[in-house]
Parts: sequence; C-alpha cells; structure tokens
Amino acid sequence: MIVSEPREEIAAWVGGRIGVSFHPPYTTLAHVDRGRIIAGFVFNVWTAHDVEVSLAADRLTRTLMRSVFHYVVHQLACRRATARTRADNLDAQTMLARLGARLEGRQQAYFGDCDGLLYAIMKEDFPYGLHAEGA
Repeated sequence: MIVSEPREEIAAWVGGRIGVSFHPPYTTLAHVDRGRIIAGFVFNVWTAHDVEVSLAADRLTRTLMRSVFHYVVHQLACRRATARTRADNLDAQTMLARLGARLEGRQQAYFGDCDGLLYAIMKEDFPYGLHAEGA
C-alpha cells in the first residue's frame, strides 16, 4: 500500500537509513507491506520547478515509482527532482541511474565524512513516468 502519512514516521525511517534529519516543511510517500515500511521518500525544498527528494528502500516497486513521478510532476508541477547521495554509496548511484537520474556535480564534504553527489531526474527522462502512464 502507498501512503503519505504519518509523515513524521516516514521521514524518521528514511532519515535513519540515510543518516540525516528532516525538518518541516516536507511531504512523504512510502510503500508499506505487512505493516512495515519497505521504501520511503521525503520531498522538501520545493521551488516550483524542482523538489529535493530523499529516498531509502529495501525494494522499489513500479507502483511506488509511478506514484512518486505523479506526485512530483502532476501535484507539485515540477520539471525536475534533485537527489544527493554519498560518493561511497554505489548502490544508490546505480539505483539513481536506473531511475533516469543524471550526475550534475560533486559537493565536497557534504556529508561531513564523505563528498555528496548531486543528481537530477528530469520528467522527460524518468522511466516510470509519462510513457509508462500512456499519456
């Protein structure tokens, strides 16, 4: 089941997995299976054209990814989503590439002990987006 509440619980779950804390305002989406979160997204720093997206997941489903795309593009009316990951997190980098993200830059010591990599996912490059919806 895809849920957007309870925001604080979803944000804490994602933050605990990626080592950050989220402070309102933010929104969330999560996939809950048998009462436990298996994937969560936190959306913050919305600028009308872009939103920052943080993600943690045990597994991702097409249903969740379509929900995320729909939320970012149709509800928030953003053309792009921005994501950051640790430079030493190869699994996250692989997943971001699978989602259509492109590496835009490196932020030195962004995570304190590690550089951050900055990615963008444009709505036209998102593989579970417009074409998957048949629009």
